[in-house]
Amino acid sequence: MLIDTFMSLIPVGCLVLLLAVAGIVSILWTELKGAPYVATPRRTARRMLELAEISSEDVVYDLGSGDGRLLWLAAQEFGARAVGVEIDPIRYAWTKVLIRLKGLQGQVQVIRADLFKVDLRPASLVTVYLSRETNRLLMEKLGNELSPGTRIVSRKYTFPALNLIREDVAEELYVYLIGKA
Repeated sequence: MLIDTFMSLIPVGCLVLLLAVAGIVSILWTELKGAPYVATPRRTARRMLELAEISSEDVVYDLGSGDGRLLWLAAQEFGARAVGVEIDPIRYAWTKVLIRLKGLQGQVQVIRADLFKVDLRPASLVTVYLSRETNRLLMEKLGNELSPGTRIVSRKYTFPALNLIREDVAEELYVYLIGKA
């Protein structure tokens, strides 16, 4: 009887182990490729979009979109089109499921890719919560691909070489403008 109980638990144990390994790989992968996953509170995500003066005309690119919460806000509350770029396969898959469940297929999409390899030219608003080093590495790409008038909102880490137009010091949010509109 004890052996039967033990044997029936093996598949559960394997599943738990598999999930734990997948979680650890996910954390390490995102850490190496840009920044570790740290969820932005919904209130802060909303403030990022408000500070950037988002409109229904915007195409928002969220680099390192995580669980997609900023994407939903941009689409549902502001009527914008939103594109998430996420390298973590688990968060990417989860976001794909949520897009379908929320019925946002025409308004929100997520791309599983390295943010340095995605064409940002369609964006009118870019949001990031990465790391100081990733922001530094991203500078040239932003300057080369974004059109004049495109806004960038960064949480916590700045882009010293860009044109800062607005900030929320308490929330550590910074809005930049590429060129002149």
